[in-house]
Amino acid sequence: MKKIFLLLGLIVISFTTYAQQKGITKEVKEHIKARIDTQTDVAISMGFIDGDTVEYFSAGNTALKNGTAVNEHSVFEIGSISKTFTTILLAQKIISGEMSLDDPISKYLPEKVKIPSRNGKNITIRDLATHASALPRMPDNFNPANPKNPFVDYTYQNLYSFLSNYELTRDIGERSEYSNLGMGLLGHILELQSGKPYEELVIENIAKPLGMNDTAVALNASMKKRLAKGHNGFNEVENWDIISLAGAGGIRSTVSDMVKFIQANMGIKKSSLYNAMQLTHQPAFKNKNGDFEIGLAWQFENNKSVIWHNGRTGGYSAFVGFVPKTNKGVVILTNNTADIGALSFRSLGGPTPLVAPKKSIVPVLQNEIETNGIAAAIDLFKKEKNKETSQYHFDEQVLNGLGYEMLLNKKQLDTALALFKLNVETYPEASNPYDSYGEALLEKGDKPEAIKNYKKSLELNPGNDNAREVLKTLGESIKEVSVSKDILDTYVGKYQLSPTFNIEITTKDGRLFAQATGQSQLELFPSDVNKFYLKVVEASVDFYANSEGKIDSMTLFQNGQVLPGQRVEK
Repeated sequence: MKKIFLLLGLIVISFTTYAQQKGITKEVKEHIKARIDTQTDVAISMGFIDGDTVEYFSAGNTALKNGTAVNEHSVFEIGSISKTFTTILLAQKIISGEMSLDDPISKYLPEKVKIPSRNGKNITIRDLATHASALPRMPDNFNPANPKNPFVDYTYQNLYSFLSNYELTRDIGERSEYSNLGMGLLGHILELQSGKPYEELVIENIAKPLGMNDTAVALNASMKKRLAKGHNGFNEVENWDIISLAGAGGIRSTVSDMVKFIQANMGIKKSSLYNAMQLTHQPAFKNKNGDFEIGLAWQFENNKSVIWHNGRTGGYSAFVGFVPKTNKGVVILTNNTADIGALSFRSLGGPTPLVAPKKSIVPVLQNEIETNGIAAAIDLFKKEKNKETSQYHFDEQVLNGLGYEMLLNKKQLDTALALFKLNVETYPEASNPYDSYGEALLEKGDKPEAIKNYKKSLELNPGNDNAREVLKTLGESIKEVSVSKDILDTYVGKYQLSPTFNIEITTKDGRLFAQATGQSQLELFPSDVNKFYLKVVEASVDFYANSEGKIDSMTLFQNGQVLPGQRVEK
């Protein structure tokens, strides 16, 4: 299964102390080099800001095959970091008096568009800018003709149709829950209010004043020449052309330009944008418990001492962040989807040391397949996997990525099937291998086995909407689980997973919610009476009763982590 996403899942890392960084440390440089050497990433380019001083460091190439070395002028997709441009444009309108955070969005949209509301409350501009609109992460009529460039055919009419037919499932302003749709809609509202396309607004009001000549939505001829091609694992992928929802993630830029952007945000680079940028950094939404705040798009870390945002598209990952009190900031752009969260926060002085990556076995397997065939490659994989200490990195994505590379080549369908089957056998408790194997089986025409694997994938991860939808198209009925309000109420309370990390469970209108320390509230969906899953990320929660039948603990399962927590408050 290839997931379509733009940034941000449930982050369970929380830093408490940040060191005073002086440039890009040796540890960070060596880690970046190791990520390139082990092909964890294709290329990484970064800039470290210390007041007026900027240090650049880059490693890797614009492509795995026939690429050239990247530098601070190479062009990358920045994904959801585009949201901070959108809210800066908004802040300029607020300061000028043209718009207000409290304006209902209906004020700016065509009359024919029916805007969803709930309990007498209407969605405001503030709600869009702080992810508190109650709109979903993505619209349910998002059905790309080309999944490799999924946003290119999503039109304004599609957007209007979704809004006119959508019924909100929670109260507006109840909580901040990440919505690409909402921020994309905000970008479109800015277009309607100004009468100018989003890209023109970005270039005219932000890029040109800051001298950011390589920042735009559309790639010009010069940018195309310096484009770092996107990759998902070892597969080169198409660029994402995000048009109607450009305000959510459509911008391309360079490290050099983004350094100027961050310097302006910190006030180091003097500009007419300073007041608008400062407005976006101020908390604009706080949850009812007071333990989560968000600015206008900007995220906070370490008691708001760090201001940051990250981004991810189908072939890129990106991060920008800064510590205002120290005038330190960092920009990291990559042309792969591998996670760079730990690297990014460590570069800013976060306390968690970086873990050296291991080599990928994919190139070795590719060579073995070409030289000796798939059977020999499988034997090689098993031999290396069973070694107590192997020089290679293993996880389900290794075989999954290679399998998809073979699947794209119709002449190698049997090889792809063999790789997906091996992945299922190697990681029998992981959902994604079964989904991918099911896709290849359908391609082969083996519908019964495809259904079997999709069902197993859905059993392991009830949040796998892809498996759910495929099974429906194959005529399979999907059993939906419901849990009574009385049972849900027994799970309410605060659970401590570490001395500084809690998850608070609440209910509302017969639905269950979880909120981790310093993070937004997320809905939990039942897969069994005591088992729940999240839809925005692949994670699940199980609740457990003591000998007296009272719920006294829970366990969070995410990214291979098993995090138990005791109930400390009811």
